[in-house]
Amino acid sequence: MRKAFDRQRRLDCPSVAGVPLNFNCRNQTIPILRGLQHIYSRPEVRDSILRAIGRDVNGKSKANRGRPGLDYWEILVLAAARLGCGYDYDQLQDLAENHRALRQVMGIGDWQEEEKDRGKFDWRRIRDNLTLLSPETIEKINQTIIEEGHRLEPKAAETVRADSFVVETNIHYPTDSSLIRDGLRKVLCLAAALAGLFGLDGWRWTKTWRAFSSGRGRSAGPRDGACWEARRFPTRRSCSASSRRTRSCTSAARRASRYSSDVCC
Repeated sequence: MRKAFDRQRRLDCPSVAGVPLNFNCRNQTIPILRGLQHIYSRPEVRDSILRAIGRDVNGKSKANRGRPGLDYWEILVLAAARLGCGYDYDQLQDLAENHRALRQVMGIGDWQEEEKDRGKFDWRRIRDNLTLLSPETIEKINQTIIEEGHRLEPKAAETVRADSFVVETNIHYPTDSSLIRDGLRKVLCLAAALAGLFGLDGWRWTKTWRAFSSGRGRSAGPRDGACWEARRFPTRRSCSASSRRTRSCTSAARRASRYSSDVCC
């Protein structure tokens, strides 16, 4: 027997939206709980997510028959904590039994019997319930949350925040010209893909632009090494031909000087 959530208010627990959270705390659980509070305060968003969870959890069984199980809201809170914070099932059991704010967000008060509470949030029971969620349901929950975020901040999609980190790999030496060339190559590739996705014209010459930017980047490369020497100095064949011409001119000058000295004598 399951239900979406307990609609009966408790004297030992505040409402989900009224649970106090310490926003000065840098623990990653706090943003997850704040997001769950907002979902709970939006009945249309909350109910659509809980109905999707109920279809996966119940399957072909009836929700009003059998032993009491975890509520859909409790499953959502535990699944959000696991996926958002990377907790394992033992950590989820410890949070569900000892984290006061998370328990209040799940609708569990301070007067809950300890023995009953310990059996309810056994790590095996948490695992068996969370693994019932299908990838399609998780994707639907993500899409619903994204749509709600766009409703709150319509212009959020116009800005992008990026972060970078160091990964050990086999790459070329990161000079300024090579990094600019790599950036242009990737930007042109992504811009062409986005233009095709949104049906925008004007990106038919992407391959030509990439080749042109690569050529410009190589010509602006560092002035050292074999490539720069090859561009700066003539080829070996032209050097050898020039040397032969120089030697022949020198020999002719020597013969002419000997001939002039013989005539003078």
